[in-house]
Amino acid sequence: MNDLMARVEQGLQNQSFGRLLGLKVEDAQEGRVVISCQKRDDLLQQTGLLHGGVIGSLCEAAAGYAAITVLPEGHSVIGVEYKVNFLRAITVDKAVAVATVIKRGRQLIVVEVDAFNAGSDKVAAKMIFTGTPTAG
Repeated sequence: MNDLMARVEQGLQNQSFGRLLGLKVEDAQEGRVVISCQKRDDLLQQTGLLHGGVIGSLCEAAAGYAAITVLPEGHSVIGVEYKVNFLRAITVDKAVAVATVIKRGRQLIVVEVDAFNAGSDKVAAKMIFTGTPTAG
């Protein structure tokens, strides 16, 4: 496990909401993080699909941790805005979010996130996230 992966994994373990959703780090590199979420009965909406709030939270977590990978250790990111478009349902047992930093500024970091059904290359959700770096 690389240092960035360990840093993201530790961050997720410290986040009670991420633990509640069962988020798992799949990969972490500078400016790019992949996080997954297993589909469970308690995370479904009324028609049996993974709830949009879960998908949004998965994407937001991936975005925030991707932003952290371009900051010095000890810094974090607070989300200030995001927009998510749901393009297709998550129909398999695992959702995967791939987050990539597209702009790193001193006051704002912008991250693009694509969520997929595991094993598919078709985007199920697309998020644009803006966060602000914080020290400590």
